[in-house]
Amino acid sequence: MVNWIGSSFHCRIALAQRSSQVVKLLLLLPLVASCAQIQSIFQWSNVELQMQVEPTSTPGTYSVSGRANLPENTQISVAAVRYLEPDNRSRLLNANPTYSILAYQPAEVRQGQWQTNLNLWQVDADGNYQESWQIEQDKLGLSLAPNETVLFLATLTPIDDLSGLEAELAKRGVRFPQGSILSTAEGFRYAQVQAALTVELPTGQTTPNPEDDNFGWGDRYLIPQEPQNPTNLEFPAERLTDAPPRQEELLR
Repeated sequence: MVNWIGSSFHCRIALAQRSSQVVKLLLLLPLVASCAQIQSIFQWSNVELQMQVEPTSTPGTYSVSGRANLPENTQISVAAVRYLEPDNRSRLLNANPTYSILAYQPAEVRQGQWQTNLNLWQVDADGNYQESWQIEQDKLGLSLAPNETVLFLATLTPIDDLSGLEAELAKRGVRFPQGSILSTAEGFRYAQVQAALTVELPTGQTTPNPEDDNFGWGDRYLIPQEPQNPTNLEFPAERLTDAPPRQEELLR
């Protein structure tokens, strides 16, 4: 683009060699203005995705919020993860550390802001406050040592593809900073910010509510009992009609 402007400029000067100096200045001014407009198109800014985590007045509940210069209603998935180390007996099954997703909630960008609450505590059958992995390890017969910190993640999860969002941001001169885009083993591209916070394990007890078990779903692996049908469906001993038999009732 610069070379084209330069060659055009020399061509126009050659055509105006016999003109006055005033004419040359008039030719130069539009070119300078057009160059300034072209350069302004390539002034990019980076995507801003910030996150802060604060405990609320409710024990076990944390407020996760942040700023983002993303399009309105952009979806953000927020999760809290605690890493776990298996003991010697459990290492025979899996020697690698595992993790437990304590809670997750969606959030939307509204006027450059986003916010959601995460409740990390659950209630077991006896009414004790516990994290999800504590309830499951008793059922599975495992012994796990939790990390003292909880990792809060805010992940940008476009419905279709990150490329569509990148194209929309490019129209506004906004792009993701280099190295901020990650990829899964399957090749799915995503952007993510995270923050680690020391979170103690739940304490205390409350009255258990059956509706709170598994967020109201209960034990999904159990087949619920069918209610008793109030209508008597016993086959009558005698025919209850004097109409002639239908053709499909006859023996063939």
